[in-house]
Amino acid sequence: MQVHIITDSTSDIPDEVLRKLPISVIPVYILMNGKSYLDNIDLSREEFYERLPDADPHPQTAAPSPGQFRRVFDEAADQGAEALFSIHITNTFSAIIQSAKSAADNYSRIPVHVIDSGNLSLAEGLIVIQAARAAKEGKSESEISAIIENTIIRTFAYAKLDTIDYLLRGGRMTSIQYSVVSLLGILPILKMNNHVSRMEITRTKNKAFQRVLNSAIEHIPYAEAFGITHAGVPDQVDELIRQMKMIIPGLPDPLVSEATPALGAHVGPGALCVNWIESSAHIAAEKKGLRKWLS
Repeated sequence: MQVHIITDSTSDIPDEVLRKLPISVIPVYILMNGKSYLDNIDLSREEFYERLPDADPHPQTAAPSPGQFRRVFDEAADQGAEALFSIHITNTFSAIIQSAKSAADNYSRIPVHVIDSGNLSLAEGLIVIQAARAAKEGKSESEISAIIENTIIRTFAYAKLDTIDYLLRGGRMTSIQYSVVSLLGILPILKMNNHVSRMEITRTKNKAFQRVLNSAIEHIPYAEAFGITHAGVPDQVDELIRQMKMIIPGLPDPLVSEATPALGAHVGPGALCVNWIESSAHIAAEKKGLRKWLS
Protein backbone atom coordinates (compact mmCIF):
# COMPACT_ATOMS: atom_id res chain seq x y z
CA MET A 1 0.00 0.00 0.00
CA GLN A 2 1.33 3.42 -0.94
CA VAL A 3 1.02 5.87 1.96
CA HIS A 4 2.07 9.52 1.77
CA ILE A 5 2.85 11.92 4.63
CA ILE A 6 1.87 15.58 4.69
CA THR A 7 3.04 18.21 7.14
CA ASP A 8 3.36 21.98 7.36
CA SER A 9 6.48 24.10 7.40
CA THR A 10 6.43 24.43 11.21
CA SER A 11 7.90 20.92 11.35
CA ASP A 12 11.31 22.40 10.45
CA ILE A 13 12.51 19.27 8.62
CA PRO A 14 15.81 19.87 6.78
CA ASP A 15 15.58 19.82 2.98
CA GLU A 16 18.10 17.00 2.65
CA VAL A 17 15.77 14.75 4.67
CA LEU A 18 12.63 15.80 2.78
CA ARG A 19 14.20 14.86 -0.55
CA LYS A 20 14.61 11.23 0.55
CA LEU A 21 11.15 10.59 2.00
CA PRO A 22 7.49 10.64 0.86
CA ILE A 23 6.68 13.95 2.58
CA SER A 24 4.84 16.97 1.23
CA VAL A 25 5.25 20.26 3.12
CA ILE A 26 2.55 22.94 3.05
CA PRO A 27 4.02 26.38 3.87
CA VAL A 28 2.46 28.73 6.38
CA TYR A 29 1.96 32.38 5.50
CA ILE A 30 4.15 35.11 6.99
CA LEU A 31 2.77 38.66 7.05
CA MET A 32 5.76 40.98 7.40
CA ASN A 33 6.29 44.68 6.67
CA GLY A 34 3.02 44.85 4.75
CA LYS A 35 3.74 41.84 2.52
CA SER A 36 2.64 38.19 2.56
CA TYR A 37 5.24 35.46 2.11
CA LEU A 38 5.22 31.68 1.96
CA ASP A 39 7.50 30.27 4.63
CA ASN A 40 10.85 29.10 3.22
CA ILE A 41 9.64 29.72 -0.35
CA ASP A 42 9.21 33.47 -0.79
CA LEU A 43 11.17 34.25 2.38
CA SER A 44 14.05 32.21 3.78
CA ARG A 45 14.41 31.63 7.49
CA GLU A 46 17.71 33.54 7.46
CA GLU A 47 16.09 36.57 5.84
CA PHE A 48 13.23 36.45 8.32
CA TYR A 49 15.51 36.61 11.37
CA GLU A 50 17.55 39.41 9.80
CA ARG A 51 14.41 41.50 9.29
CA LEU A 52 12.60 40.56 12.50
CA PRO A 53 14.13 43.16 14.89
CA ASP A 54 13.07 46.04 12.63
CA ALA A 55 9.72 44.65 11.46
CA ASP A 56 6.84 47.12 11.79
CA PRO A 57 4.19 46.07 12.57
CA HIS A 58 5.15 42.87 14.34
CA PRO A 59 5.04 39.88 11.94
CA GLN A 60 1.99 37.65 11.93
CA THR A 61 1.50 34.16 10.55
CA ALA A 62 -1.53 32.48 9.00
CA ALA A 63 -2.43 28.84 8.51
CA PRO A 64 -2.75 27.35 5.02
CA SER A 65 -6.36 27.28 3.86
CA PRO A 66 -8.42 24.06 3.55
CA GLY A 67 -8.24 24.60 -0.20
CA GLN A 68 -4.44 24.44 -0.10
CA PHE A 69 -4.61 21.21 1.85
CA ARG A 70 -7.05 19.69 -0.63
CA ARG A 71 -4.74 20.57 -3.52
CA VAL A 72 -1.87 18.74 -1.82
CA PHE A 73 -4.18 15.80 -1.07
CA ASP A 74 -5.05 15.67 -4.78
CA GLU A 75 -1.40 15.83 -5.84
CA ALA A 76 -0.56 12.87 -3.60
CA ALA A 77 -3.57 10.89 -4.84
CA ASP A 78 -2.68 11.65 -8.48
CA GLN A 79 0.79 10.24 -7.82
CA GLY A 80 -0.63 6.96 -6.52
CA ALA A 81 -1.07 7.49 -2.79
CA GLU A 82 -3.76 5.23 -1.34
CA ALA A 83 -3.85 6.90 2.10
CA LEU A 84 -2.54 10.09 3.68
CA PHE A 85 -1.35 11.05 7.14
CA SER A 86 -1.40 14.81 7.72
CA ILE A 87 0.74 15.55 10.80
CA HIS A 88 0.91 19.03 12.29
CA ILE A 89 2.00 21.31 15.11
CA THR A 90 -0.02 20.98 18.32
CA ASN A 91 -3.31 22.84 18.17
CA THR A 92 -2.43 24.75 21.37
CA PHE A 93 0.02 26.81 19.28
CA SER A 94 -1.65 27.07 15.88
CA ALA A 95 -4.89 26.73 13.93
CA ILE A 96 -3.14 24.73 11.20
CA ILE A 97 -4.60 21.41 12.28
CA GLN A 98 -8.13 22.85 12.19
CA SER A 99 -7.58 23.81 8.55
CA ALA A 100 -6.28 20.32 7.77
CA LYS A 101 -9.29 18.71 9.46
CA SER A 102 -11.68 20.93 7.54
CA ALA A 103 -10.06 19.82 4.28
CA ALA A 104 -10.06 16.15 5.27
CA ASP A 105 -13.72 16.20 6.33
CA ASN A 106 -14.76 17.05 2.76
CA TYR A 107 -12.26 14.79 1.00
CA SER A 108 -13.36 11.45 -0.45
CA ARG A 109 -10.75 10.30 -2.97
CA ILE A 110 -8.58 8.44 -0.44
CA PRO A 111 -8.48 8.19 3.38
CA VAL A 112 -6.85 11.15 5.14
CA HIS A 113 -5.80 10.88 8.79
CA VAL A 114 -5.16 14.25 10.44
CA ILE A 115 -2.79 13.94 13.42
CA ASP A 116 -2.00 16.44 16.15
CA SER A 117 1.70 15.79 16.84
CA GLY A 118 1.35 17.13 20.38
CA ASN A 119 4.57 19.01 19.78
CA LEU A 120 6.26 21.74 17.76
CA SER A 121 9.22 22.50 15.52
CA LEU A 122 11.63 19.65 14.83
CA ALA A 123 10.06 17.54 17.59
CA GLU A 124 6.99 17.51 15.34
CA GLY A 125 9.35 16.92 12.43
CA LEU A 126 10.90 13.84 14.03
CA ILE A 127 7.43 12.29 14.31
CA VAL A 128 6.79 13.08 10.65
CA ILE A 129 10.11 11.52 9.66
CA GLN A 130 9.35 8.31 11.56
CA ALA A 131 5.98 8.05 9.79
CA ALA A 132 7.53 8.73 6.38
CA ARG A 133 10.23 6.11 6.88
CA ALA A 134 7.56 3.56 7.74
CA ALA A 135 5.62 4.58 4.63
CA LYS A 136 8.74 4.24 2.47
CA GLU A 137 9.28 0.75 3.90
CA GLY A 138 5.79 -0.23 2.72
CA LYS A 139 4.13 -0.42 6.13
CA SER A 140 0.34 -0.63 6.14
CA GLU A 141 -2.03 2.18 7.06
CA SER A 142 -2.72 0.64 10.48
CA GLU A 143 0.98 -0.02 11.15
CA ILE A 144 1.89 3.58 10.38
CA SER A 145 -0.92 4.84 12.59
CA ALA A 146 0.40 2.75 15.48
CA ILE A 147 3.97 3.98 14.89
CA ILE A 148 2.83 7.61 14.96
CA GLU A 149 0.80 7.11 18.14
CA ASN A 150 3.71 5.40 19.88
CA THR A 151 6.24 8.00 18.72
CA ILE A 152 4.20 11.00 19.89
CA ILE A 153 4.37 9.94 23.53
CA ARG A 154 8.16 9.53 23.34
CA THR A 155 9.02 12.81 21.61
CA PHE A 156 10.30 15.86 23.48
CA ALA A 157 11.31 19.46 22.80
CA TYR A 158 13.39 21.51 25.26
CA ALA A 159 13.91 25.15 24.31
CA LYS A 160 15.39 28.30 25.83
CA LEU A 161 14.64 31.90 24.89
CA ASP A 162 17.15 34.74 24.91
CA THR A 163 14.48 37.43 25.22
CA ILE A 164 10.85 37.86 26.25
CA ASP A 165 10.35 40.98 24.10
CA TYR A 166 8.81 39.00 21.25
CA LEU A 167 6.34 37.22 23.51
CA LEU A 168 5.00 40.68 24.33
CA ARG A 169 5.04 41.90 20.72
CA GLY A 170 3.29 38.76 19.49
CA GLY A 171 0.57 38.93 22.13
CA ARG A 172 1.67 35.78 24.00
CA MET A 173 2.45 37.81 27.12
CA THR A 174 0.56 40.74 28.64
CA SER A 175 2.29 43.99 29.52
CA ILE A 176 1.79 43.21 33.21
CA GLN A 177 3.36 39.77 32.86
CA TYR A 178 6.20 41.29 30.86
CA SER A 179 6.86 43.90 33.53
CA VAL A 180 6.91 41.30 36.32
CA VAL A 181 9.19 38.90 34.42
CA SER A 182 11.52 41.74 33.42
CA LEU A 183 11.67 43.00 36.99
CA LEU A 184 12.60 39.54 38.24
CA GLY A 185 15.20 39.18 35.51
CA ILE A 186 14.17 35.69 34.44
CA LEU A 187 14.14 33.89 31.10
CA PRO A 188 11.68 31.12 30.21
CA ILE A 189 12.54 27.57 29.16
CA LEU A 190 9.86 25.46 27.48
CA LYS A 191 9.56 21.67 27.63
CA MET A 192 6.96 20.01 25.39
CA ASN A 193 5.86 16.38 25.26
CA ASN A 194 2.66 14.64 24.18
CA HIS A 195 0.43 17.76 24.09
CA VAL A 196 1.67 19.05 27.45
CA SER A 197 3.95 22.08 27.81
CA ARG A 198 5.79 23.01 30.98
CA MET A 199 7.75 26.12 31.78
CA GLU A 200 11.01 26.43 33.68
CA ILE A 201 12.87 29.63 34.46
CA THR A 202 16.47 30.74 34.67
CA ARG A 203 18.16 34.09 35.22
CA THR A 204 20.85 34.47 32.57
CA LYS A 205 21.45 33.53 28.95
CA ASN A 206 24.48 31.46 29.94
CA LYS A 207 22.48 29.49 32.48
CA ALA A 208 19.71 28.95 29.93
CA PHE A 209 22.24 27.58 27.44
CA GLN A 210 23.63 25.30 30.15
CA ARG A 211 20.13 24.00 30.86
CA VAL A 212 19.68 23.04 27.22
CA LEU A 213 23.11 21.39 27.17
CA ASN A 214 22.38 19.47 30.38
CA SER A 215 19.06 18.27 29.03
CA ALA A 216 20.75 17.09 25.84
CA ILE A 217 23.47 15.27 27.78
CA GLU A 218 20.88 13.60 29.99
CA HIS A 219 18.55 12.40 27.21
CA ILE A 220 20.35 12.17 23.87
CA PRO A 221 22.39 9.05 24.78
CA TYR A 222 19.04 7.21 25.14
CA ALA A 223 17.38 8.75 22.08
CA GLU A 224 16.63 6.92 18.87
CA ALA A 225 16.55 10.22 16.95
CA PHE A 226 17.40 13.82 17.78
CA GLY A 227 17.89 17.24 16.25
CA ILE A 228 18.45 20.90 17.05
CA THR A 229 16.47 23.96 15.98
CA HIS A 230 17.48 27.57 16.46
CA ALA A 231 16.24 31.09 15.79
CA GLY A 232 19.04 32.86 13.98
CA VAL A 233 21.91 31.64 16.18
CA PRO A 234 23.93 29.02 14.26
CA ASP A 235 26.94 29.85 16.45
CA GLN A 236 25.06 28.60 19.52
CA VAL A 237 24.20 25.40 17.66
CA ASP A 238 27.87 24.84 16.83
CA GLU A 239 28.86 25.40 20.45
CA LEU A 240 26.11 23.10 21.72
CA ILE A 241 27.20 20.31 19.40
CA ARG A 242 30.86 20.84 20.27
CA GLN A 243 30.20 20.49 23.98
CA MET A 244 27.84 17.54 23.48
CA LYS A 245 30.50 15.66 21.48
CA MET A 246 33.06 16.28 24.21
CA ILE A 247 30.81 14.55 26.74
CA ILE A 248 28.98 11.93 24.63
CA PRO A 249 31.48 9.65 22.83
CA GLY A 250 30.57 8.74 19.26
CA LEU A 251 27.68 11.20 19.09
CA PRO A 252 26.38 11.30 15.49
CA ASP A 253 25.79 14.64 13.80
CA PRO A 254 22.28 15.84 14.64
CA LEU A 255 19.66 17.16 12.26
CA VAL A 256 19.87 20.96 12.38
CA SER A 257 17.31 23.46 11.14
CA GLU A 258 16.24 27.05 11.64
CA ALA A 259 12.92 27.52 13.44
CA THR A 260 9.90 28.50 11.40
CA PRO A 261 8.82 32.17 11.49
CA ALA A 262 5.51 30.94 12.90
CA LEU A 263 7.43 30.31 16.13
CA GLY A 264 10.26 32.79 15.61
CA ALA A 265 7.84 35.72 15.58
CA HIS A 266 6.97 34.86 19.19
CA VAL A 267 10.22 33.52 20.64
CA GLY A 268 12.55 35.97 18.88
CA PRO A 269 16.20 35.59 17.86
CA GLY A 270 18.34 33.46 20.15
CA ALA A 271 15.92 30.62 20.82
CA LEU A 272 17.62 27.21 20.91
CA CYS A 273 15.81 23.87 21.10
CA VAL A 274 16.91 20.26 21.50
CA ASN A 275 14.41 17.71 20.15
CA TRP A 276 14.52 13.97 20.63
CA ILE A 277 12.61 10.68 20.53
CA GLU A 278 13.36 8.64 23.61
CA SER A 279 13.88 4.95 22.92
CA SER A 280 11.16 2.51 23.96
CA ALA A 281 13.77 0.34 25.71
CA HIS A 282 14.97 3.26 27.82
CA ILE A 283 11.44 4.24 28.83
CA ALA A 284 10.71 0.64 29.83
CA ALA A 285 13.93 0.47 31.87
CA GLU A 286 13.17 3.79 33.53
CA LYS A 287 9.73 2.58 34.58
CA LYS A 288 11.37 -0.42 36.22
CA GLY A 289 13.85 1.79 38.05
CA LEU A 290 16.81 0.55 36.03
CA ARG A 291 17.95 3.86 34.56
CA LYS A 292 20.91 4.24 36.95
CA TRP A 293 22.35 0.99 35.59
CA LEU A 294 22.27 2.20 31.97
CA SER A 295 25.52 3.56 30.58
